[in-house]
Amino acid sequence: MNDDLYSDHHWRSLFETVYTHEGGGRWLADELLQWLRKHPAHVAEVREAGRPESHLIALGKPPPKGYSPLQRLYAVSRILDLLIMNYQETSPDDARPIPDALFPATEVYPVFCDALGATRITRRGFHPFFHEIVEVRQADDLDEPPSIVEERWPGYMIGSMLLMRAGVVVTAGARHLVAGVADRSTLYWTYRRRSRPYYDLSHGWGGNSQWATDFRRDYLVDGWLHYNVEAALRPEDHRLKEDLDPASMIEIVRYRCSTVIDHGRDLYPYYHHHVETAPAD
Repeated sequence: MNDDLYSDHHWRSLFETVYTHEGGGRWLADELLQWLRKHPAHVAEVREAGRPESHLIALGKPPPKGYSPLQRLYAVSRILDLLIMNYQETSPDDARPIPDALFPATEVYPVFCDALGATRITRRGFHPFFHEIVEVRQADDLDEPPSIVEERWPGYMIGSMLLMRAGVVVTAGARHLVAGVADRSTLYWTYRRRSRPYYDLSHGWGGNSQWATDFRRDYLVDGWLHYNVEAALRPEDHRLKEDLDPASMIEIVRYRCSTVIDHGRDLYPYYHHHVETAPAD
């Protein structure tokens, strides 16, 4: 396979390898590492997107043939979503649970991220930029702020760009996060999860069209957190739908889900962005 960035298959071929794998964890890890070695331009493009200054550059314009950089990054995110499946528990509401054996072994995910050049997120304090809520354990004190009690899977940055948030269990008061909402409401900008509803803009499209979906880019640059930068870089492309009041929409953009009141699964937050100062830790 050549390393043509404009190939119709790019990272999609690797996704299909992961999706249809039948070997053990070591076999799949070797397959992933071999693919990355054979496609250095694809790896370099992901690392280039992680440069701090890349948060000021729009990446969404497709070339005459093939996919745009954002669409290739989206394919990477789908690979990551598959690689973290065995870190998750099946939702009790799932009528057709999928056996663990059909998903990649957990050791494959960090091997892939390390080979890609990503850095593990090690922040101790909970923050929605860095952490995805997997479970809320409700505190008696309504005002108790969220704190991490367990990490279910590690998160990674690629340079200054968020690659995958860490999945965490938190304890929190109900004025901050409500159990059954923050951990069970629809998770937007997400291809797949086992434990909750999920939705991204690929869903509902055909086998080829779904791959023309843009990756959401979030950055930590010079002490500032930039959420969904494409919405700021290409405002002329976006027709804002005001489904919620501004504060509630910022909540969805920051957490990628509802936190206290479930706003439902029919929102369209994809054209909204947000900037805030980064926490000290």
